[in-house]
Amino acid sequence: MKNFKLKVSIIFFSYLILIALIILSYISIVPNEELIILENQRSIIKKVENNFQYNEEGIYQILEKDKPKNIDELIEEKLEEKDQSSSLNEKKEYRLQLASFRNYKKSEKISKQIIQNDFFKKNKINLKIKEFNLEKNNTYFRVVSENVFSYREANSNCKILKKNKINCIVLKDN
Repeated sequence: MKNFKLKVSIIFFSYLILIALIILSYISIVPNEELIILENQRSIIKKVENNFQYNEEGIYQILEKDKPKNIDELIEEKLEEKDQSSSLNEKKEYRLQLASFRNYKKSEKISKQIIQNDFFKKNKINLKIKEFNLEKNNTYFRVVSENVFSYREANSNCKILKKNKINCIVLKDN
């Protein structure tokens, strides 16, 4: 009889401990409404803008000099050599194209922004907006220079503008 009472009491306490563990796990999993939850209100990551200044002796420029030339640079060099070998009395029939949009107002806005650059003030280059019609009634408004240049001048001006991070292409004047 003693062994029977011992077995029953062990089973009873086992079930009692099991029920206590179930209640404890329920309390720990289901959140209490009165419990204060701490949240981070500020952003964890901060974005930092790096404004690198162009410097002839900077590490990036030194590395750029040692880079092998790509096909575009080789083609430009060949065109320059061909340019230099051509006659010195070149006709001035090239313009700088700086942007092209379908919307006239956008072209006008960009033209006003670009003309603020010191390069244009120093070289007395004015800009105008030229309408250009493509097939299927596609009309574009190009921001081009009013000034006309020889190919060599236009190309060198374009290179300077590209260094100043202004997109530019040489456009033959019609």
